[in-house]
Amino acid sequence: MDTHSLQVFISVADTGSFTGAGEQLFLTQPAISKRIAQLEEQLGARLFDRIGRQIHLTEAGQALLPRARAVLREMEDISRSITNLSGHVTGKLRIGTSHHIGLHRLPPVLRQFSRQYPQVQLDIHFIDSEEAWEGVLHGDLELGVVTLPPQPDPRVQQTTIWEDPLVFMAAPEHPLANEAEVSLEMLTHYSAILPSPVTF
Repeated sequence: MDTHSLQVFISVADTGSFTGAGEQLFLTQPAISKRIAQLEEQLGARLFDRIGRQIHLTEAGQALLPRARAVLREMEDISRSITNLSGHVTGKLRIGTSHHIGLHRLPPVLRQFSRQYPQVQLDIHFIDSEEAWEGVLHGDLELGVVTLPPQPDPRVQQTTIWEDPLVFMAAPEHPLANEAEVSLEMLTHYSAILPSPVTF
């Protein structure tokens, strides 16, 4: 069993197809199939159920997936630590952030970072804050730039970079439109469009 085979397995699981994994890893579909077959032979268990064009993880595949991710993360950490001993910062930095932050806040910061650490490959994922937070918690991302994160989690180092105030907006004819100040208690008497309960 080698790390490349584990990466192929993870890619098939994430994309839901051998073709998608091949496109993601720049490998042919036969090469992907061969890697999966070798991995299944080594483990003595089927990792995927193939029903028509649908591919689903078997029970063995579901058990392997989080462990495979952990192995690859550990190998990346080892490689990064050894390389950093030489004083050269290299490797891949996976960042999760929203489109708004990625387009309006991060460009100058990332340009400066790339000039300072040209050997670091930036892998930016434009996703919701909730997904970025979960990605950091599960080790899929090294860094998440999110809005309104939940309560601090001891597993994550959290730093406030800036503050964005939230405001309530109403039509000119709304009863509260001419109020100088509006309290939360006043707002409870009117219908409102609010973010999803699971939104930060």
